[in-house]
Amino acid sequence: MNKIKSAKQLTFTYFSIVAFAIIAIHFSVFDSTLEGVEQLNAQNRLIYTKQIAQELLADSDETDIAIPPYSHAYIGQENLPDGIVIPDDIQFDQAFEVASPDPIDAEYFMMKTRFTIKGELKDTYLLHFDEIYEISEEQMFWTQTKQLSISFALLIITLIVVLRISERLTSPFSQLTDELKNRSPHDLSPIHLPPGTATKELLQLVDSLNQYQAQIHDSIERERSFNRYASHELRTPLMVIKGAVSLLGQSDEPAFIEKQRNRLLHASNEMNDFVTTLLSLTRDEDLSKLSLRSLDKKELQQIVSAHSHLLDNKSVVCEVIVSAETKVKIPETTLKILIGNLIKNAFACTDDGKVTIHVSPQAIKIIDSGIGLGAKPRGIDGYGLGLVIANDICRKYGWLLDLTNNENGGCTAIITLQQGEKPSDTPA
Repeated sequence: MNKIKSAKQLTFTYFSIVAFAIIAIHFSVFDSTLEGVEQLNAQNRLIYTKQIAQELLADSDETDIAIPPYSHAYIGQENLPDGIVIPDDIQFDQAFEVASPDPIDAEYFMMKTRFTIKGELKDTYLLHFDEIYEISEEQMFWTQTKQLSISFALLIITLIVVLRISERLTSPFSQLTDELKNRSPHDLSPIHLPPGTATKELLQLVDSLNQYQAQIHDSIERERSFNRYASHELRTPLMVIKGAVSLLGQSDEPAFIEKQRNRLLHASNEMNDFVTTLLSLTRDEDLSKLSLRSLDKKELQQIVSAHSHLLDNKSVVCEVIVSAETKVKIPETTLKILIGNLIKNAFACTDDGKVTIHVSPQAIKIIDSGIGLGAKPRGIDGYGLGLVIANDICRKYGWLLDLTNNENGGCTAIITLQQGEKPSDTPA
């Protein structure tokens, strides 16, 4: 597996590559420019030399003549100085570079042309060597070399500065990595911004990590609440089943056996409804396949009856009001758990007064005259856990659960129904 480089190393590497590439390109462009200028200078010089040589050689018997300040003209290839090699594919009236016949490394340029000398057309070779230009070119080259040396030194300094800046920018990320590495897996407390240069990206990363940790914390708390609630809700039917099974062995009377059978059936149905509802909350279901159904007063009264034992020895009256036909898109067992939890909390929190269940096409309200929000009823296990499940159910089916204190005491639980579940909608 290839070793992954740090951001600091990558920044340094990429900057170095780009910087050296810029210097190399600059040097290549400069060298190419010098070559082009030299070629252009030689071409223009030789064209000028051609005009002068044509006048001088028109009626001359000379085979070569000097044309000051830097050129010579030679009639015929055989009269060229020794050591000059001419390519075979040269073009007329075009300057080209030839190897130097001198021991020193000089650059000669030549042009092949044709003159009419004494009525005869002859090949003429113009040779050009500008010593002053060569000296100037060499001076320009060394000047450019000095500039490149200065540029290279500045590049080294810039690389060091970039390295320091990169280290300063990446240091908080390294500190954040070390902090996360040394954290306990159970530590979900907020992560603090590392010291150093705070950037927008670092702040966004820390905020995202804190949001993610908050989601994990909420998920764990919900799971714990779910487990506490499940154990609490299943304890009662399990105790009923255990008691009924124990009593079945004490009598053979048909009426007694039938009574225990009914208790077992009721407890098992209650457990089945509860488990089915909890499992439905963990599954992704296509809610569009659910059909609208009517929510009538009888269904609500059955839910109230299932929890009426909480009103024993209390001066509390429970009333169910259905103001208009209401249709909902939710399974009956799930609605039983949802409404049952809210009714159970209302009964547990009310020692004297009234509990009203009011149903309309827009909302379901459970209104009590009890102790209100912020207080916990005595002797009631699982208080508050039922609200967690109720919230989950409402969220799954697109409803909204809200709890508010009443002006005259007590509180109201309001389930705002989804718009698509009003009676005006046609059933699916």
